[in-house]
Amino acid sequence: MIGRNNTLLQRTFLAIFFLFGVIVSSKIQLHRIFGLNLSFSLLTVFGPVVNAFLSTPMTILVIFGARIIQILAGISKAKTIVSWLMYLPILSASYYFGRLTKRAGDPQKYLIPIPITCIVLFVMHPIGRKVWYFSLYWLIPIVIALISQFIDYRIHDVPKIYLYALASTFIDHCVGSVLFLYAYNIPSIYWDMAIPFVILERLLFAGGITLIYMFLKKAIPPLREIYIFGFVVERERELAAQRLRVNQ
Repeated sequence: MIGRNNTLLQRTFLAIFFLFGVIVSSKIQLHRIFGLNLSFSLLTVFGPVVNAFLSTPMTILVIFGARIIQILAGISKAKTIVSWLMYLPILSASYYFGRLTKRAGDPQKYLIPIPITCIVLFVMHPIGRKVWYFSLYWLIPIVIALISQFIDYRIHDVPKIYLYALASTFIDHCVGSVLFLYAYNIPSIYWDMAIPFVILERLLFAGGITLIYMFLKKAIPPLREIYIFGFVVERERELAAQRLRVNQ
């Protein structure tokens, strides 16, 4: 019974931690998105690590739950359906990163439909068709997923995590690009302007994802134990007090 309670406490602690992490990081602005009056946020580097520590259903609940809380609390505005789907790119990136890191050694060919679908949707759009070469960036996560078994056996530690972070940040990029292309019809000139910046931007984002993942991998276990230990101690005190009252 205690073991089950501890497991539930651990999951609850992590869910709450990442829920607030998503909300806070989403409000720390980075730089503007070409062609839109929107900016990237720190969520771009924090969000992808969530599924590496939580189950996929819990990740969905945390990421979309954070978005719903932001809208209901007035932190963010929901003007269109896109406002509700704003975290879909981060969720996709988190799923990609989580599967690559948690299922080391397994074939990851089932991940590649995500970027392939994005490429197809991008070139199907009248504007995307003019700048089809922009979608070539999304071959990167496909290649990384296809050679993931080689990476798992031949590359270790930080370099491996960095490659998986790079794949996930390009998943964020491809899903977000398709979402914004269909929602806002961003002119082709902005896609051309973004091309030289994308690779540098994603290399930096991958570095940020790697650092956050490595830090949380070290920091979460002791924090979780402290939290659970404090809860258990407090619970034991309550039970002891109840027994004392019964005996009196």
